[in-house]
This record gives sequence, C-alpha cells and structure tokens, in this order.
Amino acid sequence: MCTSLIQTLKRFGITTGAAAAAASKASVIYLVRGEKPDRVVVPTPIGIRIEIPVEKYLEEEGKKCAEVKKFSGDNPDILDGLEIISCSEFSSSGIQILGGKGIGVVTRPGLKLEIGEKSISPIAKQMIIDAVSEVITNGIKITIIVPKGEELAKNTMNPDVGIKDGISILGTTGIEYPVSDEDYLEHIKAEMCVIKATGNNKIVLAPGNTSFEYAKKIYGDIVVKVGDRIGDSIKLAKDEGFSHVVIVSLPGKITKVSAGLLNTHSKFGDARIESIVYSALVAGVPLEKLKRIAESLTISEALEFLTLEERRRVMQIVAKRVLSRLSKFGIKLGVIILSDSGEVLAKEGEL
Repeated sequence: MCTSLIQTLKRFGITTGAAAAAASKASVIYLVRGEKPDRVVVPTPIGIRIEIPVEKYLEEEGKKCAEVKKFSGDNPDILDGLEIISCSEFSSSGIQILGGKGIGVVTRPGLKLEIGEKSISPIAKQMIIDAVSEVITNGIKITIIVPKGEELAKNTMNPDVGIKDGISILGTTGIEYPVSDEDYLEHIKAEMCVIKATGNNKIVLAPGNTSFEYAKKIYGDIVVKVGDRIGDSIKLAKDEGFSHVVIVSLPGKITKVSAGLLNTHSKFGDARIESIVYSALVAGVPLEKLKRIAESLTISEALEFLTLEERRRVMQIVAKRVLSRLSKFGIKLGVIILSDSGEVLAKEGEL
C-alpha cells in the first residue's frame, strides 16, 4: 500500500542554459531600450516561463552586458552560484550566439556538436534565441562568457567527455530538478503513489529529461523521472505494489546499469566503455571498430563508429544484460533503449 506523500518541499533550480538565456535577454533589453530590469522572464522548452533575477549590468568595448547567477536549488552542484555573463551588440542580420571565455571547446565526436565548436547545446542555444526574440528578432550578436568557467570545469565531467577549457551551457528543460538529492526518493515515491491510486500495476521509469519525454509519448501518464536512482526506484515500485516495471533510457545511463551500477551517478563508478566493448564484442562488431570504441570517452562517441544496424545489435545485448542485472528484484521487467532522437534501438523483456 502507498504510504504518506512527500512532506518536504524541494527547491528546483535553473540550468546553465536558462541562466544564459536570462542574461542574454537582459543584455539585449539594455542594448535596445537602455533599460536595466532587475529580473527577466524567459520561455523554456517545456512551455513554462520562469522569472530569473539579474545580478548586474556592464559595458565592455561598446557591448551591453548582463550577469545572471546559476541557481541549483537543492541539487548538490559545483556550478551553483556560477556567474554567467551575456554581452550583446548589433550585427548585420539574424541572432548569432557565440561562446566566449570560460565556455568549453568540443574535442571529441558524439556530443551533438562539431569538433572545435564551443559547448553550447542546441537546445540551450535555441532557448537563448527564443528569449532574445521576445525583445528583437534580427540584427543581434550575443557572446556568452563564464569568468570562472575554465577553473570550475576541471571539477566537472567535461574533461572526461572531451570538452576542454571551460564548462558547457546545457539544459533540456531550463529547470534543474533535485534528482541527485537524497530526499528525491520521497518525491519519486509520491509520484508512484499517485499512479498506483489510478489502479495501474505497471510503472515506467526514465532516468533523464529526454528519456522522460519520449517515454510519455509511448506510455502516457505512468512515467516517473528517477534520475540516477534506478535500483532504489525499482525497489520502491515493488514495495508500493507495482507488479511490472519498464525502464526507458538513452544509451549512456542504461549501459552503466548493464555494468551492474544501480545508482548511475559518477561518484559510484562508471564502466560504461568497458561494458559497451563487451556488448559490441558479443554482437560481432569488427575488431577495428572495437578498438575505436575502447578509446572513446562517452557512449555517444562510441556509437558514432557503428552503423545503425550495429548499434541496434549492441544495444540489444546491453538490454539483455540490464534485465539480467535487475532480475534479483523479482518483478516483471522490460527495457527500451532510445537514441538521442527518440528512435528505438532495442527492446527487451515484458513491455
């Protein structure tokens, strides 16, 4: 039976992409109107508009600049309080978004950006453009600067995935969920209780924002976002009376689970590359490609070396290994692995 719902309210934060979008909108207001609002409202990719404070305004070589501090809510995050500055100037056409000092440079394939590009994700860049377009729709060039980015990046995952000399401007929703906080399990439990109250015996678990959105398209309102807590969430689902759990994930997280990591946070371990090398070997991937996979820094980079058919074979092995790892929970299980674009790469178990 479901027990009491969550009693402690958790603070949500904003992503680096949302902070950059707010700073950019503020700097453009300063440039175009000469105004210095103490806060701005920006749209997010999930349709929610959020109000974000502006710390200060600056002028630099004819550019108008605004600073926003990233707020991480109750997520333990080394980037909490990070200063993100956006400087705007008039240009000949369009809305151009550039990365300046403190924004990392992509040095490896598989990161949704070309090698040599500044690490501003496509979704974060679009969020910045959408925010600026509420002020002016043409003839603006914006440069994003993170003064302490190069120093702080050394303590992030960026060096491990092939991004050098700075942080990344990221975020698929604009909102940072407190998924790494210990109390997030209570939040997961509360969502499970609501779903169980509707009479469902099946529940779907998705580690991240992207997999969550794709899973909702497949399964509707029985999907719960669980962050890194895969094992704990399956146990919770069983304890709350569910008889069937389906996991929908992108390759990166689920490959960790196939290696036996039931909490996929980096502080508990990794073994992604070792696991995908094993799965690729079992799937019959040629030796030369195995060597390139073994030298990869991320699962996305490793998959770049495979054809679509090879990716599907490899991910099918990963899915089978996940079911084997999770069989100890004694509950009906299914696994769906999706690509970054939402294409199904593998299905296994009872779905």
